[in-house]
Amino acid sequence: MMYLIKNKRVIWALILLVTVSVFISACSDEKAEKAVAKVNDENITEDELEKYVDYRKKEAELSGYIAPEMWDQVIEGSEFTYEQQLKQSSLQDLINQRVLLQKADEEEIEVTNKELDKELEEFRNTEEKEKNFNDYLDQLGISEEYFEEMYKQGMTINKLMDKLVKIDEKSVKEEYEANKESYDKIKASHILVETKEEAEEVKNKIKEGEDFAELAKEYSTDPSAEQNAGDLGFFGKDASLVPEFKDAAFELKKGEVSGPVKSEYGYHIIKVTDEKKGLEANEEEIKENLKGEKFNERAQELIEEADTEILIDFEKEAEKNKEDNADENSEEDNQDDKNDNNSEESQNQDENKENKEQESE
Repeated sequence: MMYLIKNKRVIWALILLVTVSVFISACSDEKAEKAVAKVNDENITEDELEKYVDYRKKEAELSGYIAPEMWDQVIEGSEFTYEQQLKQSSLQDLINQRVLLQKADEEEIEVTNKELDKELEEFRNTEEKEKNFNDYLDQLGISEEYFEEMYKQGMTINKLMDKLVKIDEKSVKEEYEANKESYDKIKASHILVETKEEAEEVKNKIKEGEDFAELAKEYSTDPSAEQNAGDLGFFGKDASLVPEFKDAAFELKKGEVSGPVKSEYGYHIIKVTDEKKGLEANEEEIKENLKGEKFNERAQELIEEADTEILIDFEKEAEKNKEDNADENSEEDNQDDKNDNNSEESQNQDENKENKEQESE
């Protein structure tokens, strides 16, 4: 489970996780009472687990990670189906989440309505630009009211991280010096063409003042150019890019455009549009990374220290599922045999009838 909240914004997966308890607030059936785990004498119910598994299944299907018909299939080299494995990891997620919320309660951490409103406004404005957020909530079966509740709990865990983890300047500097190639980044766009002559033609058009993005859409053979206008985003020296391209890009200053750069894919014209270099430019990112690492370590300690009891026998469930499938297959085989016998009997009856008719004639 990822606990790090990057740039003080709650990670989507965590938000969805911590809201699961909200879904059961109005439930009164047997599943809402039946415990599947205990965390420091606090129950996690069957209803909570089922609803979280349901969400994770929908999310995996929507993202194309797994086809719906795969859930009942047994994982190769395992006794569990994909759904059973998901159920186990989901229960552990819920246990982890409950431990952290209990710790936040112990530390008397609260999120005010004013803080919540401010974060929600920022989150919605960002998310609406990236995807149709409300439609996505609908597909997952999550209402806006539930979303606000889960966001608040995510912010609570974020505040817990801030209280438990402090990062000093020395650690930030050491991290930067050890991983400069990962942190120092440039943002670049490129136009890929097949020949050097085409590359020089494009470069001349840029010199004459034509728009780089429009030229990328018109000339570039990179399949993504039509959508991103050649923009490759930020990348560091450790990025998985062809060396010729990467070396040439890092030689450029912000705003500069390269001459033709040959690689195995053809000829590139590269423009550096932004850069993020040096300790000061990377300080916040480094702090967040270090904070996330240390918080994960502290969270793991809290989870191990918690008095936790899992009340589901997953191996027994897997065995029962195997037996049920065997019985179902046996019934299908018997039905097939019965159908074959009926067909054979019907055929014999037809033959007897035909023979009698011939004798009568």
